[in-house]
Order: sequence, then structure tokens, then C-alpha cells
Amino acid sequence: MTKPTPRSCLVTGPAGCGKTHNAPAIAKALGLRHILDDWKDGAPAPLLDTLVLTSADNPAWCFKGRVMTFDQAMQITRQQEVTA
Repeated sequence: MTKPTPRSCLVTGPAGCGKTHNAPAIAKALGLRHILDDWKDGAPAPLLDTLVLTSADNPAWCFKGRVMTFDQAMQITRQQEVTA
């Protein structure tokens, strides 16, 4: 039996907060294999298996997937590191 492909997740935060630097760890913690950096509001975004990073103020209205702040993503990442 194969695992279902995870839905993409958008992580938002201000420029310079560490999204790009921490992207590999966040993607791993969320079970995602691909990273799309610097996504712009309204641009096409992959719906499966991708961590999407943006500095957009309110991207949830146009992104049809899981959306979280950088701080939320880092909290999940830290929890995964502790349990690993």
C-alpha cells in the first residue's frame, strides 16, 4: 500500500525571518519533498508535496492548501526534532 501524496503547505512570514534558511527542515518536518521559494499572491502553486514560501500579507485567500505562519512551522519543526 502506498502513502498518499501530502498536500502542499504555504508558510508565510516577513522577508528576512528565516523561511529560506529553514526551508529544508520545515519541509522534512511536514513530510514534503519540494520547496517553492518566494511565491507571489495569485501565482500558480503546486497543490501536492511542496513547501511554498511567501512574504505575502494574506495569501490564504488564493492558496488552496494548508497555510501557516513561519513561527507555527518552526514550532512543528522543533517538535519533530525532539521526537526524532
